[in-house]
Amino acid sequence: MPEIYSVHFGVLNLGELPSEISEIGDDWETTFKAKRAKILTNLQRVVPDESAYRSVIVDRSNEGYASFISESHPDFNKIMLKRKTKMPARASDYIANRDAAFAEGGDFEAGVTANKGAFMNNVKVILRVVGDRDKVYGAIPKLSFALDGKKELLEEILNDTYDHLITSTDLKRFFVKKAFKTSVVAIANEALAYVVYAIDAGYDDTWITNNIANVYNPMLAAMINSSTVNSELDPAACSITIEKDATTGRWGIKLVEATPSS
Repeated sequence: MPEIYSVHFGVLNLGELPSEISEIGDDWETTFKAKRAKILTNLQRVVPDESAYRSVIVDRSNEGYASFISESHPDFNKIMLKRKTKMPARASDYIANRDAAFAEGGDFEAGVTANKGAFMNNVKVILRVVGDRDKVYGAIPKLSFALDGKKELLEEILNDTYDHLITSTDLKRFFVKKAFKTSVVAIANEALAYVVYAIDAGYDDTWITNNIANVYNPMLAAMINSSTVNSELDPAACSITIEKDATTGRWGIKLVEATPSS
């Protein structure tokens, strides 16, 4: 079972993301604000007046809530009476507040701007795992290239700061079907996103190992067997694991390929 390829792809640090990513947040904000008038028009179409408010919102809401708590609830009648008497009286307030919220410069636009930072925090986590193809490659696209056996292309984009190329004798296509690769990439992507969230939250390596690596590595291992792996490789000696690399000091994903013993 000679090892023919071994590499660890590390996640990116926040400071390694290109400065141009701020444009993503600006585009998101502009796009959402541009939909303000359309959203208001749709809301006004569905609930044009107080009568529609009662039938579309009050009546449907009460029917759903009644089904949710069921008549077996000891306070069913009291709860439903409260809803039926109070909700219709709010019709005029709903119409006025809705229209004001979606006016230019209103609460909707203010809310979009206020949530821009939270949106960008999530974007940065994603980019630290996948990178920005025009500027920097993350661990996931590198894993994808490796699983396709694209050795030359892969090694052109490796970075010694966050990647560790251990063995580079040969690199073969890992899976026999694209669907297997797609599943593994999806599992790895999800796992590494949680790793980045955990790092940012201040969790230590032991916590990440126990709560993320030990959860996702069995999923990855389950994808590697004689039915899924290229027959030129030895499934028992091949692996794809979420782990921290001692050389780079980065959490990421490690790929090992090995061929059967002759």
